[in-house]
Amino acid sequence: MSYFEEAYRDYEKQNPGRKLDHYVDQVTSLGPPHTRELLDIGCGLGSFLERVSLRKPEVSLFATDIRSDAVTASQARVANATVVEASAENIPFPSSSMDVITAWDVIEHVPDLDAVKSEILRLLRPGGAFLAVVPVYDGVTGRLVSWLDKDPTHLHKYSRDQWRQWAEADFRVISWHGLYRYLMGPIYLHWPSRTMRRISPAILMGCLKPD
Repeated sequence: MSYFEEAYRDYEKQNPGRKLDHYVDQVTSLGPPHTRELLDIGCGLGSFLERVSLRKPEVSLFATDIRSDAVTASQARVANATVVEASAENIPFPSSSMDVITAWDVIEHVPDLDAVKSEILRLLRPGGAFLAVVPVYDGVTGRLVSWLDKDPTHLHKYSRDQWRQWAEADFRVISWHGLYRYLMGPIYLHWPSRTMRRISPAILMGCLKPD
């Protein structure tokens, strides 16, 4: 059984169009005005890459994943993307080559968070944007998130403030909001909220690399 079959009840149902459109909208609003190169770290089966290719065909797409089956699936799904097998701590692309880097539910899996951050900073151009979604384990939903979380590869079970402090040490965090998401039968709940970001089970952070 692959990781995606084991960790997700239904990978495609958990990546509906409205969720992916929200991510693309965040890239559009927080990224540089003339974004040309985007790197998706931990691209999974390529659903986000595919959405970007449809909505922003002018953007050159790059992606990594540590799983060869994910690389194969993503490359087949988005033929014009450059997808490579690589860890988030060692990404084989040139320095200062990306306008936007995304990591959707990825960095909580990576052993060395400082190495990830160093790679992102190396790859981003000055003023480039880094966007990440991470689960959080504090607040009134913290115990529920911990109980529902059956993924043994979640290595960093941080609070929302810990994640923000990690980002703010080297980036300028310009936006963050809460995400409520859960698969209920045929329906996947995906509700972004700024007003309730202090009690959400996940957050989306938008960061800029200093000029």
